[in-house]
Amino acid sequence: MGFCGGLNLAPGTAERCLAALRRSARAPSSTVAAECVLAACEDAITAQDSRAILGFDGRLDNRDDLLNRLGLAAATDTGALLLAAYHRWGRDCFTHLIGDYACAIWDRDARAFCLATDPGALRTLFFWTDRGRLLFATEQRGLFACPDVPREIDRDQMAAWLCMLPREPLRTFFRGINRVPPGHCVRWARGEYALERWWRPEDVPVLHLPRDEDYEEVLRETLDEAVRARIRPGERIGSDLSGGLDSASVTALAARRLAAEGRELTAFTAAPRHPQPARPNRFTDEWPHSAAVASLYPRIEHVRIDNDAEPLLDALYRREAAIDWPVLNTSNTVWIDAIHREARRRRLDVLLVGAMGNMTISYDGGLRLAGRLRDADIAGTWRAIVDLRRGAGRSWLGIAGEAADSLLPQGLSRRLRSLLGRAPTGVFDYSAIHPDFLKQSGLTDRASTLGGRLRNLTPGDSRALRLAVLDRTDHRGHHAMATRRLFGIDVRDPTSDRRVVELCLSIPEEQFARGGVPRSLIRRAMRGLVPDVVLNERRKGLQAADWRVGFQEALPGLRAEMARLRNSPFASECLDLDRMDALLDAWPGSDDRSEEANADYLCAFSRALTAGRFIRRVEGGNG
Repeated sequence: MGFCGGLNLAPGTAERCLAALRRSARAPSSTVAAECVLAACEDAITAQDSRAILGFDGRLDNRDDLLNRLGLAAATDTGALLLAAYHRWGRDCFTHLIGDYACAIWDRDARAFCLATDPGALRTLFFWTDRGRLLFATEQRGLFACPDVPREIDRDQMAAWLCMLPREPLRTFFRGINRVPPGHCVRWARGEYALERWWRPEDVPVLHLPRDEDYEEVLRETLDEAVRARIRPGERIGSDLSGGLDSASVTALAARRLAAEGRELTAFTAAPRHPQPARPNRFTDEWPHSAAVASLYPRIEHVRIDNDAEPLLDALYRREAAIDWPVLNTSNTVWIDAIHREARRRRLDVLLVGAMGNMTISYDGGLRLAGRLRDADIAGTWRAIVDLRRGAGRSWLGIAGEAADSLLPQGLSRRLRSLLGRAPTGVFDYSAIHPDFLKQSGLTDRASTLGGRLRNLTPGDSRALRLAVLDRTDHRGHHAMATRRLFGIDVRDPTSDRRVVELCLSIPEEQFARGGVPRSLIRRAMRGLVPDVVLNERRKGLQAADWRVGFQEALPGLRAEMARLRNSPFASECLDLDRMDALLDAWPGSDDRSEEANADYLCAFSRALTAGRFIRRVEGGNG
């Protein structure tokens, strides 16, 4: 899978790294050896000419446009096209490429490497450099095949992860192993590297259109194009269909386009096998909503997947074997992997998802009031308040709290909420980090300020918030690469398409919450394509609503895992193992419905558990 390469490497290094990347014993598609080394698996592209050598892992969505702009024949292969783009625009070429990709280019004239990724975060690229040597690979395990690359956990990054803090862009969980952040380029020359940010979404201008309907049309058309780009001839397509707006929109547009070509779409929905009572502002079974979507499109085959399709620890073990990163969400891993297993059984090639929709197509416009207050827009502030009261049904106290959060210094706002009996979330409410380890990390103040909510980092600035979330989605690439490795399924997300992201950042905030209705724009844009039961639903679907059943069945294995974690020096240092044991002892049972259980077991315990298991894997512990 992917490619690897470098400069000034010992003989055989690239071959060992490539062997670690391959999913099978098939030979690499090519190995280029000149003044540098670049080797690729069968699913990646390599090309070279007298001026450059290129490796490309991913998908190019605007091939025809590039051919026209560069004056090349339609028969030009993709590798030659990418080299021509580099020769025309240099490192600025990445601003002209649309798609999910990781790319490495050796410039023979400049004697420099350029490593780049697209902004969508579904393709990864890592590198290590030492004493004039450079080694890079699309997965970290490719680097570790070189005996000189150390496997040492970065303590600061682990502390940040346990506190749910944004991590530094270049750093990974391993000291000395760097990643190329989404939308960035790393230039390496003469033993030194520099990070360059080629994608600058903060500079996207605000889009002003005459009518509300114009915004609806441009969103629908841009999303439809993003879906089209992810459906290639001859591919068997599936979709992850929940009961929400994002996956319903992606599935509907994909089904419509595939039907026009006489092709089928297989849509998968995870649902609870154990009926769950409704919760405030949540619905716990997404099957009825998703079935309503599927019923509109005759060429959709709708497949139900049980949330607890396999034991929790079995799902974790499989996913961990393919990912060089702590697993992010234990309960969701069970049903996600069950969907991927069934997709592989049905010999599908692609799974469409809508994972970034909350920050793009279905952004809720929740910072509209804060933005108007920040801009001292009195009329806009009043309109936002009226809409929140009438359209969203918000209370005066809730509106006042939102205004206070926007205007007051964060410390004062937190104290005010505490006085009103609405104490803000503290780091230990959602994290089982050891208090001493947190103190040593120097992150106590940052963790307290964030409180597990990225909105606290960007008060009143919706664009900054959405970009902060996008910057924090590097785990998506690890997960997507692991899915390719485990199941041979390519995960593609139209809601993170660069064109979709830039469009949504340019649309005025009022369009996303018109009339006080959250996610108003996508509801209007998809009218007639998605059923009203989905478009009019104000509640959120609750994923893995019956997670407690699987957790209770896993209790014996979880207790055994806790005993193993105590044999790990670093896990014992960074995790509050006594608290984790106490949580298992205090397990309230599968019938409990308290919100405290969600924070204690889904957040604090589960995140610490996967961190600990990751630490043990790195340390090589088996007992």
